Amino acid sequence: MNTGDGNGVAIGRRGFLGLGAAAAASVFMPVLKADICADLPGDASSARFDDNLVAFLADIHAGADKKCSVARRKFKETVDEILAMRPLPRNVLVFGDIAYRCGLGEDYDFSRPLFRKLEDAGIAVTIGMGNHDRRSEYAKRWPEAAAKSLVPGRYVHLVETPHLDFLMLDSLQGADERPLDDMGPDGGALSTEQQEFLREFLAKRTKPVILCAHHKAAELKIGNTPLSTWLLAEDCVAGYIHGHNHRWRRDWNRDERKVPHRAKHELCLPSNGLWGDIGYATCRVSADRAVVEPVLKDFWIPRPVPSAERPPEWDDILAEGRASGPCVFRLI
Repeated sequence: MNTGDGNGVAIGRRGFLGLGAAAAASVFMPVLKADICADLPGDASSARFDDNLVAFLADIHAGADKKCSVARRKFKETVDEILAMRPLPRNVLVFGDIAYRCGLGEDYDFSRPLFRKLEDAGIAVTIGMGNHDRRSEYAKRWPEAAAKSLVPGRYVHLVETPHLDFLMLDSLQGADERPLDDMGPDGGALSTEQQEFLREFLAKRTKPVILCAHHKAAELKIGNTPLSTWLLAEDCVAGYIHGHNHRWRRDWNRDERKVPHRAKHELCLPSNGLWGDIGYATCRVSADRAVVEPVLKDFWIPRPVPSAERPPEWDDILAEGRASGPCVFRLI
């Protein structure tokens, strides 16, 4: 039984990393450690990375507040686990709510060095905004992110892999005029500029793309149409991934009234360490599909408790989440 101390066993990733000829060949080859590979010339050093492997984090909530002690520890553990992967993922995508509650500067002061550890290892980190984040404080720690954004004033980024791209949208409502003790609106929205960008961007696409944001697609609109319906009509869109709800949950977007006979996966990611399903996810992309697998460590609401006080339902929820298996996006 996994206890509430957050030291559960991660499962599932090994199966997908074992697929294919490259994995079969690895039976006969020693695993090259990162420090050894870094010294190899030419293409040999690229053995450190898998361009088709991506890690997803959401709802880190690792702030300076004493209530964040477990979330801080979980975030550190996740960073260490990603750095221990062989091969390393080429990309890490973060689905918002880096900050604990109100997007304070000290929250980002904690998280920035941990993200830098990933970057120093050669992993590209792409961060989206959640409703608990604050763009002005984030910008002070990541000044380069604004310059790379595809939409001025928002953090919109395209993450490319060989077979599939991920478009991270910014669903944090409004600007940063709110007081420092105000966590802002809970719901999400896409700015007018993002809506215009998205229309133009997808009109030119042939390569598959998964849309990403902090909030559910049904909360976001393109004009008067919910994004959950709108993305069904776009052939290049393979599905949608979000955070916010702190649960590992697969669903289908479908609207028989407006887009008959079409359905596309929508995936909600676990919280990295605050409450709900606790963990992260890995995504392996191939020519025809993207397989997202949960790495679930625990479950608790509203906080972990000693094992003697742990409700047995929490272990049932954790077991069901682990048994639910991966979410498969077909690349259409």
